[in-house]
Amino acid sequence: MNEAQEQIASGLERVFWSRGFAEPSVPELRAGVGVSMRTLYRYFPSREAMILGALEHRHRRYLSYVREGVTEPGLAAAEQLFDKLGGWMRMTDGKECFFRQALAANPDSSGIEATVKRHKGELLKFFGELSGQAGFASTLYLLHEGVTACYAEMGEIAVEDAKRLVRQMFKTDSDKRFS
Repeated sequence: MNEAQEQIASGLERVFWSRGFAEPSVPELRAGVGVSMRTLYRYFPSREAMILGALEHRHRRYLSYVREGVTEPGLAAAEQLFDKLGGWMRMTDGKECFFRQALAANPDSSGIEATVKRHKGELLKFFGELSGQAGFASTLYLLHEGVTACYAEMGEIAVEDAKRLVRQMFKTDSDKRFS
């Protein structure tokens, strides 16, 4: 995305995050972004393209956020993931996954479905890299998605429980290697 597309996608992300994916009309999206209708349609020629732009912007922003400060894979990096997730959930008022919200509001969109699957697939791959153990990727993914889904009700307890389970996972793996 070029700079103009990034700015518009950022604005679209904010509007969809605050209003949901079903409610805002294109004129309301345009007003929320602060550009002319012509400019909005130049960069995002359909409502679906606007959602995809917002998702792409969110994807890059989230991955950058969780990767920040990770120096080497292992237990500390896996625990840091959940500290970062807790920070993200506080910043986003504990709302559930933006990507799943988009798909729930647009279940017939193959483009949105593909974007959500790509995002989740890249998270899964990153979690394997983060832990230094590809076999831990799916467990970290399950914990990540679980914290995201229940943070509104559980808050930081969900984050701390996930970190406790991560420590157990690494300890059990270490015990297996040394027995």
